[in-house]
Amino acid sequence: MNQILIKKIKKAAEKDAIKRKDIRFKKAMAFLIKKGFLKANQNFERYYFAKVKTDDLIWAGKNVEPRILEVLPAAVARLTKAFKFDKDTKEILALKQVVNDLQLQKDEGHDFIKTPYAKMKVWMNFPLQDKRTKTTDDKKIMKTFRLHPQIVLKINLLKKKNNLTETQIIENLIENEVL
Repeated sequence: MNQILIKKIKKAAEKDAIKRKDIRFKKAMAFLIKKGFLKANQNFERYYFAKVKTDDLIWAGKNVEPRILEVLPAAVARLTKAFKFDKDTKEILALKQVVNDLQLQKDEGHDFIKTPYAKMKVWMNFPLQDKRTKTTDDKKIMKTFRLHPQIVLKINLLKKKNNLTETQIIENLIENEVL
């Protein structure tokens, strides 16, 4: 009985080793590691491409590394331009639905290929290596105010004096409650 189990485990390990050599897996891992979503004890750097096929990521997540499916929706939501969507398969449509839920910052949303929404939502606020991308709780909100011209002059003077932006001046005033 034990020998049958050992043979099954060895066969599964051989299949896994073959799948780990697949270029789709290597490209998926290289992309997610480079962006800071995943870490690995293997170097995938030479397989990095600025844009990656979403189908390849889904294949790698389903067949080799399940962590990919956990971070993929947040990666697509935060780095939309880095992904190629070739065709709208059932899985791609499900991914787009989860991405929409994440972008709307819903408390509860759709699951994605047996991955619960709560597990995927965590990655929206995970700080990435690329400092250009902000977490959802760190993004600035655009507001417009009509200020008196004299106030604008004072803000500009403070800006030059302190070497800050107008936004930083207003934020500092509010944070320090100088009213």
